Amino acid sequence: DETTDTVGKIEEKDLYDKRKDLYNQAVKKLEPRELEILTARRLDEEPKTLEDLSQKYSISRERVRQIENKAIKKLQEEIKLISETKLLPKN
Repeated sequence: DETTDTVGKIEEKDLYDKRKDLYNQAVKKLEPRELEILTARRLDEEPKTLEDLSQKYSISRERVRQIENKAIKKLQEEIKLISETKLLPKN
């Protein structure tokens, strides 16, 4: 049914928009270097290697990995906090 498809698409778009807003809010809690590393490693079309980023920031590959993991953990915690506060759908 066309009406059901339209309603489903609207609901899907609303959920996408809520998740995008949630991410954008949570990302504000990251330090600039954490955001840059996370973006370069996980969100770029051509992800950077630990080696690439270690050279860029003059730190070890292990330190880049630690910063990336810390950023992911911060995002997860912030998203959970915001979700619980705003009572957004869990899915």
